Amino acid sequence: MRIAPNCDIDFYCQATIANPVVAYDRMLKLGPVIWLKHQNMLAVCGYEVLTSALKNYRCFSSARGVSINEDVNKLLIGSTLNSDPPDHDKTRTITFNPLTPKALTTIKERISIEAEQLVERMVKKEYFDGAAELAPYLPLTIVRDLVGLGDHGKENMLQWGAATFELMGDPLERREAAITNMKKLRTFLEDTATLENLATDGWAQRATQRGILEGLDKAAAAELMRDYIAPSLDTTISAIGYAIWLFSKHPDQWTQLRADRSQIKNAVEEIVRLNTPIRAFSRYTLHDTQLEGVPIRKNSRVLMVFGAANRDPEKFPNPNEFNIQRNTRGHVGFGHGVHACLGMHLARLEMECLINALADRVKRFHLAGDVIPGTNSTIFSLVKVPVRVDV
Repeated sequence: MRIAPNCDIDFYCQATIANPVVAYDRMLKLGPVIWLKHQNMLAVCGYEVLTSALKNYRCFSSARGVSINEDVNKLLIGSTLNSDPPDHDKTRTITFNPLTPKALTTIKERISIEAEQLVERMVKKEYFDGAAELAPYLPLTIVRDLVGLGDHGKENMLQWGAATFELMGDPLERREAAITNMKKLRTFLEDTATLENLATDGWAQRATQRGILEGLDKAAAAELMRDYIAPSLDTTISAIGYAIWLFSKHPDQWTQLRADRSQIKNAVEEIVRLNTPIRAFSRYTLHDTQLEGVPIRKNSRVLMVFGAANRDPEKFPNPNEFNIQRNTRGHVGFGHGVHACLGMHLARLEMECLINALADRVKRFHLAGDVIPGTNSTIFSLVKVPVRVDV
């Protein structure tokens, strides 16, 4: 047994949120399992040990919540993300149905057409913002409608999702605003009128109806809508904005992709690996265990740092290099194990369609101003990526 190296990085301070890559590098140099002094908990950073732990849900549990805050976990326990098999498998099967690769073929043409029209509008402008204008469009115009939460739910999905992710970590001075929005989401889910106002052909309506058919009461069935609120928007928007920044910084990769569109799929995986929208979630230990010789007591909370694992040089040589031909197999940008991202196939489809449409019209991206990072304790994103393009 050994003692985990002590790390003085504050994982949730503004500097780390704005530029987590520096923190990931420092953490990995200390070891695959470290002690975060500011958070007073172990953090798992190394790729092999992290993926091993995530597969072991019988020890590293999500059923006690994945936030680092126990009061927040009380609000979240029971959702698919905050549960373990077999409960997890039952609800995930219900909500995942419209998000399978096969099911998504029915909306591929719609997403592709919207992407082409969006890009056509963007390239006609002198410059556009890849994060604020380009990235949110497909999630907010197509996905939000497909979920079908009704007008009130539709208008608040992004806000509620952001609040949920804020409270997974430590939002510091943003806590009260996030809690207020979380309570509004709770009110929405508990309001009997919510089920009556769902779009009849929307994903949320189908999931709640199927949940009731499979024996869930109406309240539990309504909770299934959470699966579409948090993962559907923020993470995809984050990855798209980051993609525009990467291709602006690495024009050779863009030229290479335009010359060979078959590389788009792997380029998306490389973008998500580097971006890793969800920096970290926690797990709760159900019994005494150890990782890399570091003892972990039962009833401990351990931080699983996806962003660090995706830049582990033992798994990904030259990990900070953007290389669309890299072997990205196994990256954890969409999570890992039973809790792999519910919407990952949808995110891939949106990004592939958008990148293909951009490749048709854009020869090169040029940064046209300051790039500004977002502020969310869990989601890493860029909120401003101003670019002009050569067409």
